[in-house]
Amino acid sequence: MYAIPNLLFADRQGNIYDHPHLKMTVRSENYNFVPYEIELIELPPCSRLYFVPGTHPVAYNPHTAGMETFTGGYAVSAFLDPGFLRLFLPAYVKNVEEVLPLYAYTAVGWLNDKFVVPALKVDDDSKWNPANFDYTDGFKPTVDRMIEKYPDNRLYGQLATCALEYHCTAAKNAFIGRWECPLPTAPTCNSRCMGCISKQDDKRITAPQDRIKFVPTPEEIAQVALNHYEVAEEPIVSFGQGCEGDPITVADTIAKAIKIIKAQAPELTVNFNSNCSNPEKMKMIFDAGVDSIRVSLNSVVQSTYDAYYNPVGYTLDDVLKSIELANRYNVYTSLNFLTMPGVNDRESEANTLVDFLDAYKIDLIQLRNLNIDPDFLFARMKFKKEEILGLKNLLKLIRKKHKSMKFGYFNRTRENFHKDFGLPDLKRRPK
Repeated sequence: MYAIPNLLFADRQGNIYDHPHLKMTVRSENYNFVPYEIELIELPPCSRLYFVPGTHPVAYNPHTAGMETFTGGYAVSAFLDPGFLRLFLPAYVKNVEEVLPLYAYTAVGWLNDKFVVPALKVDDDSKWNPANFDYTDGFKPTVDRMIEKYPDNRLYGQLATCALEYHCTAAKNAFIGRWECPLPTAPTCNSRCMGCISKQDDKRITAPQDRIKFVPTPEEIAQVALNHYEVAEEPIVSFGQGCEGDPITVADTIAKAIKIIKAQAPELTVNFNSNCSNPEKMKMIFDAGVDSIRVSLNSVVQSTYDAYYNPVGYTLDDVLKSIELANRYNVYTSLNFLTMPGVNDRESEANTLVDFLDAYKIDLIQLRNLNIDPDFLFARMKFKKEEILGLKNLLKLIRKKHKSMKFGYFNRTRENFHKDFGLPDLKRRPK
């Protein structure tokens, strides 16, 4: 019998304990089960643990060989470091009606004196490791110096809020001159995503940050981008951030900004993160000289896509037309693939995704953990019963059909577009 991690639970004060004999279980959709040891890794060093109020964890009792609900504490979840893909959710029973906050809930247990999680490392996290960033008040003088230097540039003001209040690591990069710099531009959006972190119509959910309230001028955008290019190591600038709507809604402004940027810094990698819902506006972005796009998707099954994105004035077919156009322009194309155990790894979803990858050229699949209450999401999806492959097996299926497919988590500079970091490692680990 392989070793099963001990169950973790928390008290009202948030203290976390491991149970002396009850064991960890995990969840995919509405199925609870015991994880295999091969699916577990040690908790990445900068991950966070938190308890889930209004819940009781589901445990495996080795004495009875059955599942039971442990009522002596709250369920515990992990929030993983960037660059890691969760494979399973925490298993718990919810005893409140509230919708949980917008976190990526990941199962966690205790094995051999270590916290363990069902997860895979999917990208090189050396640039995005939280340990590389200052989250203290000591970062404010760095921000203030840039604001004093460019007092009339409103975009720097927005990035200051993101860096100091939301502790956005990309925004911090804008002030210390390294790696990826964000260029938020859009106060509006033509999707009504269930898990939107900047605007929520559902009063049961609190968006963790406010959306930008203005559209920067092309000159403001270009000034931030070109300043970054002058000083940054491995610079890349990106439209489409968590503090905005979708940049497709202000494509005219962005196209003008890209032309200014490319005229002065043709080597700078310019990336466009978007739902890519309007092929005509995407053509403007391509003609302006964008280097890469990242298409936001949770599924290529229309019913699943619609249930999450709630598109306004466009359809999934428009998104596919934009990807087809990107292929004709030979623009590097990645997916911002929002994953949830029990959604993307369903047999029908997996087969449709493989067909999609047969039809379109996708250079990179960025595997993102969807931040949302699982029960809230699955109630909206209303799936029929079918086989669930597991996210790791989904990746294996894709790699089997498309051997050169690259997986990741982060945007890439042009120099690294086709680099293979060897992640994730999908081989069976030695015993």
